[in-house]
Amino acid sequence: MKHVNLTMTTTQIRRANMTKRTLSAIWGAGLACLLLSAGSMSAEIQTHTLTVDIDNIQVQTGALMVELYANAEDYAAGHNPSASMITPVTKTEHRLVFSDLADGQYAVKVFHDENGNHSLDTNMLGVPSEGYGFSNNAGSFGPAGFKDASFSLQADAQITIHIR
Repeated sequence: MKHVNLTMTTTQIRRANMTKRTLSAIWGAGLACLLLSAGSMSAEIQTHTLTVDIDNIQVQTGALMVELYANAEDYAAGHNPSASMITPVTKTEHRLVFSDLADGQYAVKVFHDENGNHSLDTNMLGVPSEGYGFSNNAGSFGPAGFKDASFSLQADAQITIHIR
């Protein structure tokens, strides 16, 4: 059996401790850089505010049901809006503000739930009997598609939707 000397000289111990301290300092500096860069990345993400003015409201009862969509699939299905608001109707015009929105394509759907049943009522022919509207005031001959109602949001913006 071979005998292994486990004793270290004072010089070897000092070198080992210096190596540990050096590695700790490097690791700490690397972690600090990583945390600083992560902080600066989150600071670079800018969010925007979208102000939606809704006018031409004919009846001052019920509520405005407003949904903001960030993609065509959810918009078409009427599910998973990026943001939504319900506000009681008390006048012929209302202003709603959506905050903390990232850059992107968005479209807005609005309907005036006059009777409080949470759905857009239609007549026997399927024509809406309650007020409705879309961003870009699209949808002159039926519901607006995402392509017609969408707009690019790259900074704070204000749009107006006329209720039909």
